[in-house]
Amino acid sequence: MYFRLLFLALFLATSLHQNLSGAEKPFTVVIDPGHGGRDPGAVGATAFEKNIVLSVALKLGKLIETNNKDINLIYTRNTDVFVKLEERSRIANKAKANLFISIHTDGVPNKKVSGASVFTLGQDKLSENIEVAKRENSVILLEENYEQRYEGFNPTSAESYIMFEFLQDAHMDQSIAFASLVQNGFVRKKRTDRGVRQAPYWVLWDTGMPSVLIELGFITNPDEERYLKSEKGQDELVRCIYDAVVEFKNDYQRKSMAKTSEENSDTAGAIAQNTQEAREVQDVQAVQDVPVYKIQLFATSTLLDENNSEFLGLKNIDYYREKDLYKYTYGAFSTEKEAAAERKKIASLFPDAFIVVFKDNIRISLEEARSKP
Repeated sequence: MYFRLLFLALFLATSLHQNLSGAEKPFTVVIDPGHGGRDPGAVGATAFEKNIVLSVALKLGKLIETNNKDINLIYTRNTDVFVKLEERSRIANKAKANLFISIHTDGVPNKKVSGASVFTLGQDKLSENIEVAKRENSVILLEENYEQRYEGFNPTSAESYIMFEFLQDAHMDQSIAFASLVQNGFVRKKRTDRGVRQAPYWVLWDTGMPSVLIELGFITNPDEERYLKSEKGQDELVRCIYDAVVEFKNDYQRKSMAKTSEENSDTAGAIAQNTQEAREVQDVQAVQDVPVYKIQLFATSTLLDENNSEFLGLKNIDYYREKDLYKYTYGAFSTEKEAAAERKKIASLFPDAFIVVFKDNIRISLEEARSKP
């Protein structure tokens, strides 16, 4: 615990010094054109979603780079390639981005449906929103070993979405604020207003910053498909998103000086408290026949001491062995919800970390743990 708090103290002191000296890191925006490569996304009469969203993403990036030298811009893809969902969020987490924008077009059998919408993470009870999320999450099925990679999450199964019901995103308010700026821009351009919505998108859940998923319109509607393909339509959509980015960035920078010290102090206290609570949970569960949720950090072929620098100051480190690998875990939690919340807190330290479950010191799948009464 002492070394973890020392690490946090040094981090916060450095961060505060950078803010006061004006050496603050640039505002980072990650633009994520959905689908790509072997995944075409929604299909219209003459166009693929993957091509339209890539064109819009590149136009948006060019506008940002031309007019905002203080913004650090990153793409999850800038060509027609397939990118795994977990890789998209990993790119954003590794960059410690301030804003993640995933760009898509929608598609339904009813060709009369039209309009633009912006989604934030959440578990809205509207079945329509769940179906949209299932379509976007289904790209997981194109990946090799997706069952292991996503720890049993099945994008087509209603049961897999139980995990989202209890989710409280730390960046919810900021995500909704940015989503509203984008949607208001669409409305000003006379687009059919489908509003700011919530849905359980994996890529939004796995990113540790304000994040939105934009549905530019319905590629299955002939009129909207023509608009989405046109230079005029794309330029209008890009301008709406760009104006929202600039306004969000300016507001963020105005507030950041006042918030930095308070937020970092709260985070340090929360991590210290959660570490103590995790130890207490582990002590109780050691003698009970109940699941224990942990956060797997990484695996090596070498046995490491729990105070090794590879753990970046985290305490309550444990490991289990599979074949010739030592797999290291952090914390011990009584529910998946608690583990998911802690995982998001350490995402900047270990962006590839994920939740694992043990019962009677034997690892079980998340799906098996969720099925237990």
